[in-house]
Amino acid sequence: MGVAAPRLLKRMMTRLSLAALAFTFVSVGGADGALRALTNSNARAPEREATALARAPAMIWTIDADGDGVDDFSNPTHGGVRGVDAFGSGDFGARRDAGKRTHHGVDYVAFVGQKVRAPISGEVSRVGYAYRGIGGLRVVEIVNPETKFTARVLYVEPTVAVGDVVVAGEEIGAAQDLSGRYPGITNHVHVELRDARRRLLDASEQLPSAVVQAQRTQTSRAAL
Repeated sequence: MGVAAPRLLKRMMTRLSLAALAFTFVSVGGADGALRALTNSNARAPEREATALARAPAMIWTIDADGDGVDDFSNPTHGGVRGVDAFGSGDFGARRDAGKRTHHGVDYVAFVGQKVRAPISGEVSRVGYAYRGIGGLRVVEIVNPETKFTARVLYVEPTVAVGDVVVAGEEIGAAQDLSGRYPGITNHVHVELRDARRRLLDASEQLPSAVVQAQRTQTSRAAL
């Protein structure tokens, strides 16, 4: 299990989320999330995005996927997935470089300086720089010793260090300003999620989104 696993389990069991106990789920986050319309209504007006997020109704941002009372996944910015702007779409698998490659992560809309939360529970395995330090953009990597899931979170000024144990939904830093490297882009945090076999996953299908929450709603109704 490793040295980090007992520490992670102990800390996770003392940080139960009340939100994860709710059974009323709403569309947030993912490619078909309700917040997409709010946060992408004007890709060139970050201040309007921030206002939309601030005025959004109370929503569930964490998911206890296995029902053990401990949060497993969290929307990192409490925002929707970045829509199409001058630099493309923020969806997983979106075309990049005229189709030469695809987008390996999911971009969650954020305003500069806002809190960024751990998308999964685990141990911080890396804190470094994206793009070899050019532009000062940072990356935080988290590994869960139980599930072996790995999450890379880009464009976050970290408040955590290697070896720290975090719970999904816990603050790991602040969203950075992307305007210097990508003028006109919708500001966001990029999340890459991999499973135990190192396969890339669509984070919008794991983190709080309409797809996951619809499945959980159906399950809870079937149990009645």
